[in-house]
Amino acid sequence: VKYSAWISVQWADEEEEDGNNVAARLGSGSDEDAGPWTEPIPLGVYRISFGAGLPLRETPERDSAVLDKLERGRCVEVVETTVKGDRVRARCLVPPLSQEGDDQPGKKPARFQSGWISLLNALTGASGASPVPLGAYVAVAEGGCVITEGGRLDSKEKGTLNPGSCIEVVATRIEEGTVRGLIAAGGHVTLFVLNGASTNRLAAMGGTKNPDGGRMFAMPVPLGTYQVVQNGLSVTTGLSMNSPVSMKLKVNACAEIAETRVEGGRVRGRLTAVGYGGVAKEVSGWMSLFEPTQRWAKIVCFKGGRPISPHPQQEQAQAQAQAQA
Repeated sequence: VKYSAWISVQWADEEEEDGNNVAARLGSGSDEDAGPWTEPIPLGVYRISFGAGLPLRETPERDSAVLDKLERGRCVEVVETTVKGDRVRARCLVPPLSQEGDDQPGKKPARFQSGWISLLNALTGASGASPVPLGAYVAVAEGGCVITEGGRLDSKEKGTLNPGSCIEVVATRIEEGTVRGLIAAGGHVTLFVLNGASTNRLAAMGGTKNPDGGRMFAMPVPLGTYQVVQNGLSVTTGLSMNSPVSMKLKVNACAEIAETRVEGGRVRGRLTAVGYGGVAKEVSGWMSLFEPTQRWAKIVCFKGGRPISPHPQQEQAQAQAQAQA
């Protein structure tokens, strides 16, 4: 069955920092809450997460010809989405797997493959691929992260991020065996090198080696439950630290962080709930999490309930930044 109708996505001025207009609407008899009520499915780089892998098909139709089988852990770049029945289907570009001798002079690079995969089952919420996160990242490469003007690896350099620096990634793409991020401040950085990329390229680029054989240059700041470590932490109505303060949190209070951004070199988190002394309530606002030389909250539980196991590379980068301050 197909339906044709209109739904509300979000208030048009939801991004305004004071939130007064939304609050006024809620108090004037509106039949809708603060929203937003929908969440866009982002384009960009995804990692196949389905255990048995996903078929890459020729068209959006789920019964079209199978072009390839994408194994779990492989990265693809989603460039278009559509809805087919109860599935969200995505057209993606699949980078070729590295072969011996790919780095030889004069050898033409293999071409990307194009096809369609299922991203989401709308009935069950199950997903066959997970997006590379957007939002706040921390540089972890020992030599720093190079910022270039364009997305290509050979684009003109703009500067270098020191280990522990905080950046905000707003889009991702695959470029020459690497996942690149467009940053809010302007420019592109390498986030990580795909596992299976050529050994020569890994050695030349540096970065921090991962168990899967790839290399990490910047780590995403995880979502989940954070515990306040400094008393009187301000919660503001907007992203800006100059936004009106709606409440202050005590030491050991916990906050559920659903989104991260970077403001003035500081990682800020969007709250959806807070808890203290066994009492929890829903809230809306932003709070500071950390910057290279100071921390206001620490993560105690990842989104989805995964246990905490701090990444040694991220801890090392933050320790180096604090030592340099």
